[in-house]
Amino acid sequence: MQLDKFFLKFGLASATAELVALLVVLLGVSAVFWFLVGRFRLHNFLINIYISFSLVQVVPKDILPLPKNSSVLLFVIFVVLLTLINRYLFDIHQYGSGLAIWQVLVMSFLEVVLLLSIILAFMPAKDVFPYFSKNSLGYFVDPWWRVGWMVAPLLFLVFVKKRNE
Repeated sequence: MQLDKFFLKFGLASATAELVALLVVLLGVSAVFWFLVGRFRLHNFLINIYISFSLVQVVPKDILPLPKNSSVLLFVIFVVLLTLINRYLFDIHQYGSGLAIWQVLVMSFLEVVLLLSIILAFMPAKDVFPYFSKNSLGYFVDPWWRVGWMVAPLLFLVFVKKRNE
């Protein structure tokens, strides 16, 4: 990332500057994601991510001959299709004012990181290294981090629900 060079000027260590740059980019992408999906459809989109991931995991590799690295494309297609037909499947309504702005931003961040974690886990590392360093990539594809990114949105929803009651 070129943004990390900007943070190096503030006297941060190289690894810290890279992490801060990644966080800034992810927060920006999360805000755009929030505006694209909408604050009242974040729960539905999270369900679509989990369903799409499950579907890609169970597609038989023997029966359906897919080219190498097609899991990413299949995952994205499933997410888009489920999102497009979402009104007919899982129309979860949030009543009242919905989530607060900070909750929407955190939920968007967790969903973006979850999406990125799933997509990067399907891709070979050599295709990803021009965009991510080995340290940054570890935050997305390490098995423990992947489990954390899968569970974090659900835990956040439990936390938000408990506070609103």
